[in-house]
Amino acid sequence: MAAEAVVTFAAEGILEKVLSLAEKEFSLAWGFKAELRKLKESFTTIELLLNDVAYKPQAPPIEEWVKKLKGVAHDAEDVLDEFKYEVDRRKVEIQNHMNKKVLNFFSLSNPLAFRLQMAHKIQKINASLVDLERKATPLGLVSKNNDATPQEIRWDRQTHSLIGKDEKTVGREDNVSNIVKTLTDSKTNNQEDLAVMAIVGMGGLGKTTLAKSVYNQDSIHKFFEKRIWVCVSNTFDVTLILRRMLESLILTKAPSKDNQDAILKKLQEELKGKRYLLILDDVWNEDLEKWDNLMECLSKLNSAGESKIIITTRSDKVASIPKKLLPRHELGELSVDECWSIMKDRAFPVSSAPEFEISAPAFEAIGKEIAKNCGGVPLIAKVRTIIMYHSMQLAPFYFYFFHTF
Repeated sequence: MAAEAVVTFAAEGILEKVLSLAEKEFSLAWGFKAELRKLKESFTTIELLLNDVAYKPQAPPIEEWVKKLKGVAHDAEDVLDEFKYEVDRRKVEIQNHMNKKVLNFFSLSNPLAFRLQMAHKIQKINASLVDLERKATPLGLVSKNNDATPQEIRWDRQTHSLIGKDEKTVGREDNVSNIVKTLTDSKTNNQEDLAVMAIVGMGGLGKTTLAKSVYNQDSIHKFFEKRIWVCVSNTFDVTLILRRMLESLILTKAPSKDNQDAILKKLQEELKGKRYLLILDDVWNEDLEKWDNLMECLSKLNSAGESKIIITTRSDKVASIPKKLLPRHELGELSVDECWSIMKDRAFPVSSAPEFEISAPAFEAIGKEIAKNCGGVPLIAKVRTIIMYHSMQLAPFYFYFFHTF
């Protein structure tokens, strides 16, 4: 039991570090996104297995399993500390070069060797964790969680419907046009049942940005008398979703004492005789019963008919659950030129100083080489730009490098 407690503490510390690194987006800039995501998922699973260890007799095989996990946990902690140290060290190194006003690209340490070394270490730890997960089953260990199912352990996030000045729907113009046409087409509006459209794709492809763009189109404003935006994220609680819908309409907090029935009645008053568009952003729930409960409630709010729902999700299963489905939109990867466009617009907006000649052939060639490594994912393109330009303050480095080599 004592060994289990020690490892639980170690595992929680490592999970916290993985989350911290992911939040700071170091993983995207350094090419460790997949490895760190897998590391996080593995430790999350291990934590659930440890909950079961607490209820098992401390037989020698289980004690040996815990001992091995403890060793892997310490190795992972060392690697993550080393990774964070290197990130901080390189930021200081670059800043020192800038302060000396002598910026020689070839004098900066090359992170390639370090990157390969770190990737190998993280992959080795992931392999060890997978092996421990495999060995847990014969020992009779199962995932246990006192508060949530494993599927619900994700980063909580909140989104909104406003489009920021740096949020452009690059490479998704056809998607916007097709979605708007489907939502407002008379052929899809001769029905009383609520119709649901899913925007599906892996994280970072711009599902939320696409939904925002559709939500704010003039033709959507004109067709739907009410528009409602709700970020669902981790918690698929029907009463909470209805409460957020009401708050979106009345622009103030709904009384906390109101139960589901009271909230529904107020929503019926707000939406009586009106077409509405509801965006349910970042949906993860795959529980059919919860979906049926939500759709039953929403159907009571469709008095005018022709109302629509858009859900954004990473899950194909989620996208297939609603019964009345409009054609789904599956987002693919962007082209290199589109990723480069995102990076160029964010790093060097029109208002930038004139010395940054973004049309220079050398600049564009190097920029596109960087864009190739974004994997067609808009979020990676954005984050790499932030890391290079904002966080590390490399504008002088850009100027020197692109105009010298």
